[in-house]
Amino acid sequence: MAIQDEMYKLIEKEIDDTLKDGKEVRTVDTAKSKQVAKMLSSLATDPSEPDNLISQYIVNIKNICS
Repeated sequence: MAIQDEMYKLIEKEIDDTLKDGKEVRTVDTAKSKQVAKMLSSLATDPSEPDNLISQYIVNIKNICS
């Protein structure tokens, strides 16, 4: 879990820095983007079958973003 937590913190920091620096091109829903970041960081450490996880995560990300 430590690796996953570190990955998430780095992604979260990048999201926050991008918004703070005014580099975003579109309006960003930070809660949704951080939720996606948490899912993606867990993908890197989940021992389940990668192809199934990717398909599942794509569906979840589409649900979060819609």
